[in-house]
Amino acid sequence: MVATGSVADLVRAGREALTAADWDRARAYFEQAEALGETAEVLDGLSDVAHFQGDYERALELKERAFSAYRRADMRVEAADTARWLAFMHGTLRGNFAVASGWMARAADLLEDVEECAAHGWLALDRAPLSRDNSEREKAAVSALAIARRFDDTDLEFEALALLGETRVASGLVIEGMTLLDQAMAAVSAGEVVGHGAVGEIYCRLLSACEYALDLRRAEEWMAMIERNVVWQHFVRPTCQTHYGGILIALGQWSQAEAELLDAIDAFQRGYRGDRVFPLVRLADLRVRQGRFEEAERLLDGMDWHPVARRATATIALGRGELGLAEDLTRLCCDDANPSDPACAPLLELLVRIQLERRDHAAAEQTLDRLIALAAESGDDRMTACAELATGQVMAAAGTEGATTHLKHSVEIFSVLRLPLEASRAQLELARALAAGAPDAAIAEAKLARTKFERLGAVTDADAAAQLLRHLGVTGRTSSKPHGALTKREREVLALLGAGLSNADIATRLYISRRTAEHHVASILAKLDLRSRAEAAAFAVRETQRPVGE
Repeated sequence: MVATGSVADLVRAGREALTAADWDRARAYFEQAEALGETAEVLDGLSDVAHFQGDYERALELKERAFSAYRRADMRVEAADTARWLAFMHGTLRGNFAVASGWMARAADLLEDVEECAAHGWLALDRAPLSRDNSEREKAAVSALAIARRFDDTDLEFEALALLGETRVASGLVIEGMTLLDQAMAAVSAGEVVGHGAVGEIYCRLLSACEYALDLRRAEEWMAMIERNVVWQHFVRPTCQTHYGGILIALGQWSQAEAELLDAIDAFQRGYRGDRVFPLVRLADLRVRQGRFEEAERLLDGMDWHPVARRATATIALGRGELGLAEDLTRLCCDDANPSDPACAPLLELLVRIQLERRDHAAAEQTLDRLIALAAESGDDRMTACAELATGQVMAAAGTEGATTHLKHSVEIFSVLRLPLEASRAQLELARALAAGAPDAAIAEAKLARTKFERLGAVTDADAAAQLLRHLGVTGRTSSKPHGALTKREREVLALLGAGLSNADIATRLYISRRTAEHHVASILAKLDLRSRAEAAAFAVRETQRPVGE
């Protein structure tokens, strides 16, 4: 029901409806206010309604008009807040970060001569993601938190607390950081945080920290709250799926990770195109782990600036024997990495591996010294596991006694951390180290590693294990036999492919969505190392015609 009254009364009612996520009622209030007189507040409200209803181009046009109206009225704080939103919208919706940077600079300029207020805290928060220096991000969070409490801005307070928690996790203070993030999420759950933007950012920071710390349990528990607490689904949900997909990749749950990332890519493509890069690079990382290098390169086209993309490209170069390129790219990644970031350790371990492949043992030992020092300083288990793996590799290459002790320790730590790909790779290195002196033990370790690689779908690593087994004189099957890795549902889909059904027909027959059918088909092609649906159909026909017992 639309109320009557002054423009100010209608704007107030519209804002209340926005807070309640009643977009249609909010639009009715703002449109009635617009009929009485177009003001900056009315344009701003109409922009927010259009934004949350997915009419992004209209939202941008209205927000820019609102900014101009605020400037004409010399409402500098409101104009600065509008400029911050324009920066966000241009960056995430259009992927135009130059324009986003320009609007953020406008916001800062407008507040320069304004007496300190909550707007300064919001500006600090919005500028924090632009810095790659974790200490600078923490300073911004602390500053924003102090301002929030000084001016009693609850949304700002808990969003700042979430940023502070995220930076603490990134600094290695995982328990402390997660406690702060849980506190912010509890405020969201209790309804203390009312702004949809603030709620979304808190969720995003929580999931980002969970991905960083590989805290699957916490991610699952808080993600269960999304339906109840988040109404900004078209932005928050795919962002959460992106981080969740990253966690699942690390933990070896690759089919589920792929489904989450494909959904996120599709959602961002429909709206927040600027954020589409994040699930894309994670999917590319998954493709590299699977040994599907060409697909990874297609996904990474034009994204060489992203650190994950650089690391993936370096790994591909190593896999293809392009050792000079691999070392250059990995060095570039290491130079850009924050030493306190646990992701720095796998980069240094990768660099050690490349340098050993190049037979540059002196360089490998220098890199190893750097990795050991970082691991000792951080106390992080992942860094320790990488350091142990690299130590074992260097010692084995030099023929130094004791290499297997470090490699076994690396396998144990990676296994405890539930990082199956890393644990299996360490186990394969252990097999190589055992090959000369204890070939039977080497065969046993290599077979275990191969089985785990096959279970994951890590084709290149499975082939490397098979090659070692052949070198050790193992006869019989030494290559992947992927058909057994298909799930029951994938076998059903494969049979329907053999019958000539399309994805849409498969979806109808199995009572699943078309996207899920597409995901199953893609997974089947990857597991069976097939290039097309036609090859999959032919494979299915051959399997049904194969004599029993063959």
